[in-house]
Amino acid sequence: MEFYAQVSNKKLLPLHDSDSEALNKLKAKHDYKFVVTSPRNYKFHKKLFALINLGYQNTESGMNFEEFRAYKIMQAGYYNRVVTEKGEFYLPNSISFASMDDLEFEKLYSSMVNVMITTLGCTSEEIEQELINFF
Repeated sequence: MEFYAQVSNKKLLPLHDSDSEALNKLKAKHDYKFVVTSPRNYKFHKKLFALINLGYQNTESGMNFEEFRAYKIMQAGYYNRVVTEKGEFYLPNSISFASMDDLEFEKLYSSMVNVMITTLGCTSEEIEQELINFF
């Protein structure tokens, strides 16, 4: 069973009706094991894509957006090296919600800002200001 909740005064408060229904299925005075994770922030995910789009729109790379995105993710250090009998190649890591938690995503975002500083030749403050205007 999976549900979303906030902690308030040492109690779990369900976020949605479906979460409330899931929480109600738990029996009182019964032991449960909980694995706590912090879900990724969708707005932060969108901010990363806005950052990539900012770089894409302001450079002439000759790549389509998906190629540019993959290349910049690899420049940020998020890739896997694959070795085959015919040689080696590199693939960008997935940035899906399932494959990366919030902490790892924050590290990726920070690395991507550094990549875009180099790509665009500007400061992090200028990038952040452009992203504010982007939304």
